[in-house]
Amino acid sequence: MPIVRPTHDILPGTPIEELDTPVLLLDLDAFERNARRMMDTMREHGVGWRPHSKAIKSPELIKLQMAIGAHGATCAKVSEAEVLVAGGVPSVLIAYELAQPVKWQRVAALQEHAEVIACVDAPDHLAMASAAGRQAGVDVPVLIELDIGMDRCGILPFAPAVELAGRIAETPGVRFAGVMGYEGHTLTAWPAADKDAQVRDAVGRLTETADQIRARGIPVDIVSSGGSGSYMVTATIPGVTELQAGGACLMDRFYAEQCHMAELGFEFALTILTTVAGRPAHAPERAILDGGFKTMSDGMGKPLPIDLPDTEVVYLSAEHLNLRVGPGAPPVRIGDRVRFLPDYTDTTTFRHDAFVATRGGVVERVIPLAARGRLT
Repeated sequence: MPIVRPTHDILPGTPIEELDTPVLLLDLDAFERNARRMMDTMREHGVGWRPHSKAIKSPELIKLQMAIGAHGATCAKVSEAEVLVAGGVPSVLIAYELAQPVKWQRVAALQEHAEVIACVDAPDHLAMASAAGRQAGVDVPVLIELDIGMDRCGILPFAPAVELAGRIAETPGVRFAGVMGYEGHTLTAWPAADKDAQVRDAVGRLTETADQIRARGIPVDIVSSGGSGSYMVTATIPGVTELQAGGACLMDRFYAEQCHMAELGFEFALTILTTVAGRPAHAPERAILDGGFKTMSDGMGKPLPIDLPDTEVVYLSAEHLNLRVGPGAPPVRIGDRVRFLPDYTDTTTFRHDAFVATRGGVVERVIPLAARGRLT
């Protein structure tokens, strides 16, 4: 039988320099500092934290965030919620409209083990949720998602949402839990004053709608919003009860450069370690590394080599990274290790089975991306 050595067999105490490559590295100290920085802001303003798991895909890391102060998790798929619940996360928000009866049936079944909330923005979703809840003998908690400017999912704020809340309150098999809206279109707004104004305008539609629903005599326990690139403003808006921001715990070039989060002190906790596999003699400006687009992404910008000046990524192919080495670069030899900052964590982590989690330059443990590859 062939010998297979999965990432999960990497031994604690192994120095980073001895790891086989390519490998996804997570600096736990930096991750925890980022999480504490985010949580400190939320505590200051009395807002809860329900971090999105779309990049970390790991109950273990969610529970680490919960130890720092989070009260649950956000995800996008029922299958991800199932993994998080199985891993011991007590409250999960599926921030997505579920459009099939079978998905609502799975959510209803999860209520036996944890609070699992899902989103609706139309009577069709409500009908499926009600049927599943009544069949399972539970009240499925639902949030109304509002379109607060991103032009994606969500019902319009104010009167349409208030009317839908009234319908939910009168429908058996469901429980109206609150409202959510994502101000994702504001994340890259700059300068800071422009971001502040745009976030307050968008999230204000969410909080005002919640107030209008309360005026109808319907309690609104949850008002959920906030991405990593906007949380520093959203946390300060009266009426918001929880934030879904989570990606900045890992950090990447998108958050650092386009959302200006490095200026807030967030650190790069996630890197990709590669090895120089080739230096073609006929092309001295070229270095080939063992980390292509099956290892890292380039859809939001190129990954950035760390501590390697006068170099740039030319392109990624499936298993190869083509690096231009300029005259000002230090020597780059076959066998050298090169670490990269990812362009975007959401499009990087799912390419790997696990994080190799380190402290002080050595492996502490391997953390499987347990929700990786979950399709439904």
